[in-house]
Amino acid sequence: MKKWRNGIFLMILCAVFLCTGCRGDFDAAGYTEALLHLMFQGDTKEAMKRIDGATYDSLMQKYQESIDTFTTNVITSQFDISETKYEQFAELTAEIFSIMRYEVTGASESGDQEYEVSVSIQPADIFVRFQELLTADSLEMAEEIKAGKYTGTDEEAGRKILADIVNHAYELLGSACNRVEYGEKKTVILRVRADENNEYSIDKEDMSNLITKILRLDEM
Repeated sequence: MKKWRNGIFLMILCAVFLCTGCRGDFDAAGYTEALLHLMFQGDTKEAMKRIDGATYDSLMQKYQESIDTFTTNVITSQFDISETKYEQFAELTAEIFSIMRYEVTGASESGDQEYEVSVSIQPADIFVRFQELLTADSLEMAEEIKAGKYTGTDEEAGRKILADIVNHAYELLGSACNRVEYGEKKTVILRVRADENNEYSIDKEDMSNLITKILRLDEM
């Protein structure tokens, strides 16, 4: 579980949520929706209007950083993989993010330049399903190893085993994505507040909780 939480924290720290909202009349619901669309969909349209100094290129860079950080820390951290295979995993991460179901349903003031934004989510079972598939696959591979499927020297056999582990993981994650099922709607609250420079941002722990809940990472 620690690995999953670290991956989420790093994604939040390094990428999207370092964006700060525009000053002046502040629309907490619109700002939150813009950041969610940026993170999950790679959609920059609203974020460019609501984030100080934002450009298409800078926002797409942050989006790609969030995809890469999640891929590295949550999916591929235990694998020694090629750049090509990593890119395939990153593309799959982007696909998974793009099918998340969420909706900003309201915002209310909770203090001076502080808001609570309600987000309705439908948790997806992709990673829960992925873990189940991986467990079954690892047992099958263990039997194949015992049966002598992997021949050659120890080094050669080890390379073949590792290659199959990586390839199977990619295929199984893709299968879990294609067979995704969504749970009942739940409401998550995101706190949005201004700093001493009157620049708004979403509370990192709240956003981490949303990502954890929508991907059901707390069940891993």
